[in-house]
Amino acid sequence: MEHCDLAEVYTEVKNLLNEFAKMWQGWGISIQEVSEKGTEGMWLLKFGGDVLRPLRISVILDQRSKDKLPWISLRSNEKVGVFEAYKYNRRYLRSYFERLTEYLVLEAAQVPAIEKSELYIWKSSKRLYLALSNEDDEGFWFSFFLRRKGWTWTIRQWFSGQGWVVMDRVYRPFDENPIEVFVNIISAIGLTLL
Repeated sequence: MEHCDLAEVYTEVKNLLNEFAKMWQGWGISIQEVSEKGTEGMWLLKFGGDVLRPLRISVILDQRSKDKLPWISLRSNEKVGVFEAYKYNRRYLRSYFERLTEYLVLEAAQVPAIEKSELYIWKSSKRLYLALSNEDDEGFWFSFFLRRKGWTWTIRQWFSGQGWVVMDRVYRPFDENPIEVFVNIISAIGLTLL
């Protein structure tokens, strides 16, 4: 990406967005364009018709820099990435979309899991919590991660004297829907609590 023009850099970022959008679509997460002009665009990332978060992409030229390299700005709620658009930063671009995917899955999974299980589930940072009682330190903690060939749900449970202990990890390929898997896990936990 060194010494590329802004349009070339923006096209590369947009191609990566489209690559991830195909995966998201298989999980029920859609992307709706709000505006796109030149080297800037904004999209809404949705699940079941509800907006999860906006995504804004800008590629600009840093006039203060003597090299006049383009800068990439990616913004989606608390997930912000701003970096120079040279070839060594390519990993940051992919990493941004991987972390954004993790946030999207957590946000999308929360509502259907609550509806199906009728349990209290809340999101905090990059985790979903399921409370077993009114005590803050009793329950389950779920983390979602993208891996090289698939995704993982990590399930931790609180034990007095031990803290959060990993109970299980659910590994699946990208073509399986992590939102549906999470809803099934929560439903099974809900049944055992009855």
